[in-house]
Amino acid sequence: MFRKKLNFRELGGYRTQDGRHVKENVFFRSARLDHLNTNELRAIKKLGIKTIVDLRSEEEINKHPDPIMSGISYYKMSALKDEKGEDIDYSPSSILKKALRQRDKNIAQATLEHFYALMIFNNGTFTKLMNMLKEEHTPILFHCTAGKDRTGIASILILLLLGVSEESIRKDYLLTNKYRKKALNRQHRRFKLLTHFSNNVSDIVTLSEGVLPEGCDYIFNLIHQRYSSYEEYFEQEMHISKEEQKRIREKYLK
Repeated sequence: MFRKKLNFRELGGYRTQDGRHVKENVFFRSARLDHLNTNELRAIKKLGIKTIVDLRSEEEINKHPDPIMSGISYYKMSALKDEKGEDIDYSPSSILKKALRQRDKNIAQATLEHFYALMIFNNGTFTKLMNMLKEEHTPILFHCTAGKDRTGIASILILLLLGVSEESIRKDYLLTNKYRKKALNRQHRRFKLLTHFSNNVSDIVTLSEGVLPEGCDYIFNLIHQRYSSYEEYFEQEMHISKEEQKRIREKYLK
């Protein structure tokens, strides 16, 4: 239905730790939507999506605005801001430029750790997105530029809230490298000579066009370091009480 380069998929079907499953056709994730062709736009409408959340920076949105589809509510909610509250462009090209400018031999890991931490703690956008699950916003589609980092973290948080295992969440996170295989291979060919001399450059290329395997585990570990459980994380960081968490699971699990 959708070309793989769109990294378009849903979160339905995953088994939770208590034996239930995430309902299908409720949560959708994607890369930027201006790539959609006529058939894909038609497919979006057939899915009955009520809400689209754009997690990109204002600059990214202005360059490649979403197509406007009738009957859908749009929310522009930049997921990544610096310490001054300014939007951060975290598109693949921007990630590559940021990382290649650095001298740190572990810059791929350092880049991942810095920006991912900004997204899971004290982040107003993800707090708002997670609280939207309490309201009537579904079916919902959330996306960024490549549908991998900001969108990937949104998916991780939703699945954690619903009680899906870390193992299943990790598998979903890494599917991005399968969907974006062509882009990854193209970029690795482009930097073939440099990657031959440095594994760090290879990691930077993977970070820019796909995801590093350790990215998902880094999120889990960060939360575990600060909180005794995911329930406590959502209660303290996202302001979703344990009773509300239970109601959300009742709503979206079967």
